[in-house]
Amino acid sequence: MQANTSAPKSAPDKTQQEAPQQPQKKNKAEAHAKKRKRRTDRIAQHWPVFSLLGARSLAIGIREQMIADAEARELDITVSHIKQGLYDYINRVVYLKALIPGGSRFDMTGQPNGEVTPEQQQDAQRKLDKRDSAKTAQPVNEVSR
Repeated sequence: MQANTSAPKSAPDKTQQEAPQQPQKKNKAEAHAKKRKRRTDRIAQHWPVFSLLGARSLAIGIREQMIADAEARELDITVSHIKQGLYDYINRVVYLKALIPGGSRFDMTGQPNGEVTPEQQQDAQRKLDKRDSAKTAQPVNEVSR
């Protein structure tokens, strides 16, 4: 008599399944970071405020000014690149840190234009705190059965 060799197969170890995906995830994050940097660099080619070291608080309404300027000067940059580049720029940690002390905001030529309000300072601090808490949060690992 033959022994039953069709025992149920156990599921592959979850860590073995995820291991090959981790390098892809890192490469994907690096690709997105490079793309964001290219967009910001492209904007910096046309407007001096972005080429300065660090980050400066941007004037309220700068997006519309940049779009109008790009159209008036017939620059080879799309509206979506301006919007995406600005989004990338204002969501950088260095930009949020630049808002916290307050002070002047700057237009696309680097000239002072407005002030950072206390509410905007608090909002920047809240965003940084939220990022910090997200970084320190440990992912919950499922227990293998």
